[in-house]
Amino acid sequence: MGSFVWPQFAEVNAELDMRRLSEVDRQIFSSLAEDIENYYLNTQFSADMSGLEMVIDIHLVLESVSLGGSQTTINAQAILVNKEVQPDGSTKTMDQYFYAKGVQFPYSRGRKMYYTTSFDPLASFLNYYAFMFIASELDTWEYMGGTTFFNRAIELASLGKDSDWSNGWDDRWKKSRKIKDNQYLRSMRFHYFSALDALLAEKVDINIVTSHMNTFYEDLQTLDKKLGSNKETLNFLKAYHEKIAELFTALKLRKALELLIIYDHDNKEVYKSHLKN
Repeated sequence: MGSFVWPQFAEVNAELDMRRLSEVDRQIFSSLAEDIENYYLNTQFSADMSGLEMVIDIHLVLESVSLGGSQTTINAQAILVNKEVQPDGSTKTMDQYFYAKGVQFPYSRGRKMYYTTSFDPLASFLNYYAFMFIASELDTWEYMGGTTFFNRAIELASLGKDSDWSNGWDDRWKKSRKIKDNQYLRSMRFHYFSALDALLAEKVDINIVTSHMNTFYEDLQTLDKKLGSNKETLNFLKAYHEKIAELFTALKLRKALELLIIYDHDNKEVYKSHLKN
């Protein structure tokens, strides 16, 4: 059956931090990291989406293990990020960064995970972030292309909020709504990647590139006025600021560089260097 499955993740690196656990408790999780990796690599989160080939890292900090009756409950935190494979084979952290607190799920040694549309504390946690990664990736392919997957993340978080394992799910519900509703950043991401695609076309039409980057600039202006400093936008600029600066310089969009100096303070020296050109 594997030959007919087109998973959305090409590489997943899961790491467990168990320093807070006793040596006995650590034995419970001998296969958890590998199970998480296999879950992402072998699950088809959408039959309609192939070729995404995303690379992600998952850092799961296991904080405590508590026993109640016949059930073992795990409390944890997690950081999930997307990566990009570089020409030399190394990977670079990109713009999707999720910090999850209040991660709680029942677990037993060797427990396997299976994809289900019903709420399952651990599988649903992994599904939620799969949907968030896929949604953000699809936004680069098509204007607001990730809306369906943002909605799936929101719906799943709603189930989590109403479940017996509600810890952390209200924050996830708010996070997915916040990112989905930030139409300015979502538009910026689409137009940036569309400009890059236009540059790679067999016959480059500079007017198309200029149009996309002008819209990018307009979206950034509106975002700055309406939302101000925005963590997700700064993460996006941190990942792509060098190429964005090169495009604005080549297109002589100096006003855009001047705005970026103010908005993206951490990378202002890069923008200033391009203004000198």
